Amino acid sequence: MVEPFRPGLLERMLGGLFRVVNRRIVWHRLGFVGSVVNLVALRTNLRRFNLCDTESREPEAPSPGGRDVRASRAPNGSYDDLSQPSMGMAGTRFGRNVPLASTFPDAASLLDPNPRLISRRLLTRDAFIPASTLNVFAGAWVQFMVHDWFSHGKGASPEQVEPIRVPVDEDDPFPEKPMIVPRTQPDPTRGPADEGLPPTFVNVESHWWDASQIYGSSDDLVARVRTDPTTGAPVADGKIHLRPEGLLPRETDKCVHRKEAELEFTGVNGNWWIGLSALHTLFAREHNAVCDRLKIEFPDRNGDWLFEKARLIVAALLAKIHTVEWTPALLNTPALRFGMRGNWWGVLGEEFANAYGRIGSSEVGSGIIGSPTDHHGVRYTLTEEFVAVYRMHSLMRDEFSFRRHGDDRPIRTATLPEVSADNTHLLYDDVPFLDVFYSLGTQNPGALALHNYPRHLQNLRRQDSGEPADLAAVEIIRDRERGVPRYCEFRRLLDMKVPETFLELTGGRQDLAREIEAIYGDLGKVDTMIGMLAEPYPDGFAFSDTAFRIFILMASRRLKSDRFFTQDYTPEIYTQVGLDWVAANTMKTVILRHLPQLAPCLKDVRNAFFPWRTP
Repeated sequence: MVEPFRPGLLERMLGGLFRVVNRRIVWHRLGFVGSVVNLVALRTNLRRFNLCDTESREPEAPSPGGRDVRASRAPNGSYDDLSQPSMGMAGTRFGRNVPLASTFPDAASLLDPNPRLISRRLLTRDAFIPASTLNVFAGAWVQFMVHDWFSHGKGASPEQVEPIRVPVDEDDPFPEKPMIVPRTQPDPTRGPADEGLPPTFVNVESHWWDASQIYGSSDDLVARVRTDPTTGAPVADGKIHLRPEGLLPRETDKCVHRKEAELEFTGVNGNWWIGLSALHTLFAREHNAVCDRLKIEFPDRNGDWLFEKARLIVAALLAKIHTVEWTPALLNTPALRFGMRGNWWGVLGEEFANAYGRIGSSEVGSGIIGSPTDHHGVRYTLTEEFVAVYRMHSLMRDEFSFRRHGDDRPIRTATLPEVSADNTHLLYDDVPFLDVFYSLGTQNPGALALHNYPRHLQNLRRQDSGEPADLAAVEIIRDRERGVPRYCEFRRLLDMKVPETFLELTGGRQDLAREIEAIYGDLGKVDTMIGMLAEPYPDGFAFSDTAFRIFILMASRRLKSDRFFTQDYTPEIYTQVGLDWVAANTMKTVILRHLPQLAPCLKDVRNAFFPWRTP
């Protein structure tokens, strides 16, 4: 059983105080010190009131099969918690950040208002709105992480459950009338104990922050990532297989709508495009570099040991980059930069941590990393609300310009379909990997805003079936289908102020308020995704304060619940070489280790997710 969450007296007092304060003054208007303290109080309150378990029984864990589960990550995520081995493993349920009673989907309003109408009227990109403080890797990184964290799997077949049929107007150019949307796969673990409970859904990936997008969430995928297809044997010294030119291997993916599609192969390669290809290639190379370093220090260790240690190290490095670089790039304020660094190193800071290590067990003083593991009263899972706030497809561009890194001269332009799915690897025939990386680092992604959804994603072909789909409409449907409360109720359940008018929702933007009201009529019907894109953001934020509430809770939880980031973040498990590697490296050092020619472009660039210099 999970120990109940018992916040200390000071934490409870701060939580209560700032619940009162925030009814009058929102946290980000309290100045630096007030904001930082308020964030600590917010996190405590969210841990107390916004973690809900959906499991009705303890799932059965697989046998460890001879694996040293104490000192290495199991591919499916089992045995991360040794006392509850099934916690967070692939095939277990998503939890919730709102009370279960609030997560019953309303079948009668599944299509009210029409999701395709919302997509066309409120989301369609009329003109590209750039996120001028970020580069394309900031957007690609989101998907790179999401593929590690969660997936509901392929949609259910019509034989399993009747699909959703979305009415499409006669003047709508969408090629299918009505639009057919497969429902989410039913939860195969439901039983008599779930009678009367809201629908639940399972995560086909491991819930843990374990780099499963690179390695896979099954023994079979891990073995394939490591295998050289020319020999049929694992690559020497624990390395990942790459092509001779240092690019990802390719596979033939059998598809329903075409005979075959050649995709680059990695742990997760769904919804593939050039940004994912670049990041996967970079960190596959990084894994191999870690193996080389470990081999020097431990020449007698075999390939399996080297692989498992390198995976631990790369996963921790990804978590560090996300925590102290990517998140502050999108939440670019002094309070959030301090807060996210505090998550990793504590308020005493990086220099103190590197020089003296931890001082006591407090996560506030010395950070979450290396502190005691704590699930805060609820067994660890990711949540449906966490999935909902990571709907960030507006970051995607519709068109890309590829240029030479040395002089910025153009090589070619490409639309999103021309650099996605099985077209992705073809770009490398025209543009060297080095120049692809340079080009993505020097272009802006889209801003997270209404009227800025990529047009190509509103009329795409599903990779598995070839059927047409409007991803924006599908995202609206998924939240409704999975019982994510609509915007006003969502904020209410997060103890946030609820807007009373459409004009208040949009922060006084009258045209936008009229557009949303014309579609919804009733403020209570506004979908969470639409409300989060419509509300005014705090200064320096690339996304909404509503989404941030789930971020501040789950970003800490992904670290604090994982023993490999807490009690087992030790030389015994990682090796001292591994801990030193994580401590010494950043996104910038990883890029420059494998692409040193980009040093002039990254000179004086404080954060690798900010736009790079051009010659």
